[in-house]
Amino acid sequence: MTHRSWIIVPALRTEAVAQAVAAGADVVVLDLVEFVAERERAAARAAVKAAVAVVRAAGASAWVQTTPGSAAIDLSAAVVPGLAGIVLARTEAVRDVTAVAEGLDRLERERGIAIGTLRLVAALETAEGNHHAHDIACASPRVWGLTLGRADVVMDLRAEPSGELHLLPYLMQRLVLIAGATERVPLGAWWRHPDRGLLATPEATRLAGVRGRAIGYRGALCIEPAQVAALNAAYS
Repeated sequence: MTHRSWIIVPALRTEAVAQAVAAGADVVVLDLVEFVAERERAAARAAVKAAVAVVRAAGASAWVQTTPGSAAIDLSAAVVPGLAGIVLARTEAVRDVTAVAEGLDRLERERGIAIGTLRLVAALETAEGNHHAHDIACASPRVWGLTLGRADVVMDLRAEPSGELHLLPYLMQRLVLIAGATERVPLGAWWRHPDRGLLATPEATRLAGVRGRAIGYRGALCIEPAQVAALNAAYS
């Protein structure tokens, strides 16, 4: 299965899940934390099983996004047959990965899923997470891929007055090197000011993907169905 386009959608929004698969996304990431209000999180967890079934029926790969702080309760809802893996947002330390990996070990055993089936993508969205990138990548055999969260990186490291984050080229190149050294998959697109991955036009998304692929990235995340075809084209 290819992993060119990863679209993040709130797990409880059935229409968003349907639009994501209709757009032709290779991977649909069912979010439980970033785009779900606190009061709706229980409903989002309850919706995961049905959403995974919809994604799989369409031939796409189903993942769930959580954070270290809410992983324990989210994994209990997310680990169902057909799930491919977990995107761990705001990963900052080895302990974040090992805690999730141990939870997946237990849940796979309890639910009759082959041990080691579920994979992890660690999203390095802070200065601390990027500092520990190599150790995070090696923290568990379940770590399949690495990515940057550009918006959160900007907020953590602060953009220059121009609006550009001048550390971004360094962080992107470093992530490719670490992914290569640890045999993980780098995911990301090379955005340039004023484009933001969450808001970029399809053409800006395609160009960011082309730049990302040129330095070694193998797919990227987005949130708009209109961006999916652009990423599929850039990483094909």
